[in-house]
Parts: sequence; C-alpha cells; structure tokens
Amino acid sequence: MLKTIKTDDERKSIGFFYQDYVALKYLMSLNEGETLGIEVYDDIHHEGIEGNKTLIQVKHSINEATNLTNKDVDLWKTLFNWSNMSDSIDDKDLSFHFYTNKPLTKEKGVLELITAKSKNIEAIKKEIGLIEAQHENKDSELYKYIHHINSLDTKKLKKIIDNIEFIHDNEKLIQEIKNSLKNMAVPNNKIDDAFHSILGSFTNYKYNEIKQTNKVEISYELFRNKLGFNRTIQLSRNCGINFDKFHQFDLAYPNDIENNISYNQLKDLKFGIRDITGYCNQMAKTEAFLQQMMDEGELTGDEYQRIQDIGVGEWSTHHSVTYLGNDFSTVDNEHLELALKLYKQLIIECNINIDNTPLPKPMITGTLIKLSDIPRIGWLQNWEDKYK
Repeated sequence: MLKTIKTDDERKSIGFFYQDYVALKYLMSLNEGETLGIEVYDDIHHEGIEGNKTLIQVKHSINEATNLTNKDVDLWKTLFNWSNMSDSIDDKDLSFHFYTNKPLTKEKGVLELITAKSKNIEAIKKEIGLIEAQHENKDSELYKYIHHINSLDTKKLKKIIDNIEFIHDNEKLIQEIKNSLKNMAVPNNKIDDAFHSILGSFTNYKYNEIKQTNKVEISYELFRNKLGFNRTIQLSRNCGINFDKFHQFDLAYPNDIENNISYNQLKDLKFGIRDITGYCNQMAKTEAFLQQMMDEGELTGDEYQRIQDIGVGEWSTHHSVTYLGNDFSTVDNEHLELALKLYKQLIIECNINIDNTPLPKPMITGTLIKLSDIPRIGWLQNWEDKYK
C-alpha cells in the first residue's frame, strides 16, 4: 500500500489557504468604511470605522486531532505578540481573535479560564505563574513567552484577556462562506463557482501586492468593486452588463500617441493621421470605460480578459484566412491590399459577447486597436517581426 507523505511546503500551503478562508470570511462581512489588513499588525486585522481594531491570529494544524493545550507554544507566542502590539497600537477599542482548526483542550487550566464567559483575572494570573514555575527549560522560546506574559501588570493583562475570543473552526469555515453567498441570493448551483471566483480574485490581489512589497490592506470599496465581489454576485444572479453606457462616456485621449505600437501598425496601412488619431482615441475611450466598470464593480478582471481573448480569437481566424498561401516579408501592394482587407473585415464582422451581452461596435474597434498596441495582434502578415 502506498502512503502519501506531506512535505513541509505542502503543510505550509494548507495553512496559507486556511488563513485565506478566514480573511475571506471577514472580508465578506466588512461594512462601508472598514478595512482588512493581511500581515500588517497580525496575520489578519480588521479596522472599524471609528479606528477600533481586531487582531486575528490564525493557527492551522495538519493533525486536527491535536488539541490546543495550556502549554501550546502557539497560544503563548500569540499572547506574547498581542501584548507587544497593544503597546504600539494606540486604540482604546482593541480586540483579539484566535482562529484555529485545533479543538481546545478540555483539561483544567489557563485556557479554560481565558475562554470562560466570566473571566477571573486573579485566577488567570495565578495559573500563569504556576505554568512558569513548572516549566523546566528556562532557555526555551516557550518559557520566554510565558515569562513575558507572567510579568505583565494586572491592568495590561486584563486588557488583553478581557478582549480575547477563541474561534475553533475545522470544516465549517468554507461552509459558512458559502452560506453567506446563499443568503445573498446566489443560486445553489452557482455557489461553488462564486466562491472560487471571489477567493481567486482575493488571492491574486494579495499575491501581487506582496510581490510588489506593498502592505495588503483591503477596504470595503476595494473588495466590493475592484476585486469584483459585487459583480460576481450579480453574475451569479444572471444580471447582465450595461455596455450601452459607453455611448455617453467621455472621449479619452492616449498619451504620446506617435510612440504607440497601435499608431505605427495603423500607419503601416497608409491611413492618414486624422484616421489614426481617431482610432487611437477610440482605444483610449474603450480602455477608460472598461477600467471604470471594473473600478465600480460592474465588470470583473476575468471578464475584461475574456473580452481581449475573444478579440484575439476572432482576429486569428481572419488573419489565417486572409494570408492563406502567402509568405510576405516586405510591404508591397499585394500585401498592403490584403492587410487593409483584413482590417476592414475584422472591424465590421468581429463580434464580442460577454454573458450574452454584446459590446457596441465602437468598443470592439477600440478593443482591437488596444490588442494591436499590446501587441497581441497585427495587420501585416509579418507584424510579429516588426513589433514583438
């Protein structure tokens, strides 16, 4: 019989996923004006409108049968960190959440006292003192944490202990998130897709922010709009996209137009400066409109990418058919004639639909010009040699 042994990296990755699930649960309950931070003050922290903060420590164990004990290093290290953080954060309203998939021990001791509804700070201090006195290895990290907590004065210890909440959660966490989606009128058959879409958007954003060494702090508005939460919910309810607002959108103008690849690709077709400028302006307007839709949560990043991918697919078919049997390396009259034919056909015949909602033709034109600017497409047969 083969046995699967989890590597340290795999164990760590499961812990990271668990932290993401906890973060997502808190993100979905944010109110307007609130923020959630990742690895800023703690694993996760929630900041309310009035500046009140909740520090959230997430501890995950592969061995779910292991209890969180009275002498668990995760417990004492967390208390140690929280006591230090309470010195550096000037908040009158500071609370602490300890999130773990490990069940709490049923043994008598400090955990039972800390998690009791009515907390006896003197009894807790006495129990901490006994744990320190009984600890044999005075050089261990665990002893350092216990000793530090035992050295706190009663007022400071009480400030921490009175505001601690232990949350034991194993398999219920994901289900709670999905129940929240259900309460938002997401149909049962779309809950899993909505969950994975929201989680993916959040983790991608977090990854990119960490990669750029930015602090990960997500506001209500950022999560609901830019990260696409509102749009994902709308899609799950089969709400369409209103692309028609494009016609009332203000015209935008690209910067440094003559250095744009799209400008030079259109110049290859011998278009006049006025026509080229008009098409490039259409590109800028389309991009600005789509960006505004994403910022306002009316379009997701995946939908934006799909618009471009469909455009590339349409172009690929037309480009292959147009140049079938030819191998141009220079621009002669025949090559130019075919390139113009390709451009005109694509502008007229290309159709892009997102969730059964068609893009207006000017938006399709702007998208195609944008694709030539990136560049993912071109009008000449040998466009890649010139522009990639």
